[in-house]
Amino acid sequence: MIWLVTGSLAAGGLLAQRFNIIVLAPATFVVVIVAVALGVAQSRASWSTILIMATVSVAVQVGYFLGMLIQYGLTVLLARRHGLYARRAQNHSISRTPIS
Repeated sequence: MIWLVTGSLAAGGLLAQRFNIIVLAPATFVVVIVAVALGVAQSRASWSTILIMATVSVAVQVGYFLGMLIQYGLTVLLARRHGLYARRAQNHSISRTPIS
């Protein structure tokens, strides 16, 4: 079941890059259905299946949150870097005067 949690984290992160937070409800529903199907297919106890459902549901949401943080962090980092280079170019420009 570790692969299911890892896949849920990755799926949440990928969903954060493209979609709004509204997509978490159907994504969580789909992942919980997959977890129930795998729990029933492996003949696990009901408490184990419920634990897997909860873990996978939280993993999708944490992955979405981490994906949003990464996207926001990269945007801020690139904006700062661009602003820093623009300020350096303004402050350290070399004025060329013609030699007569």
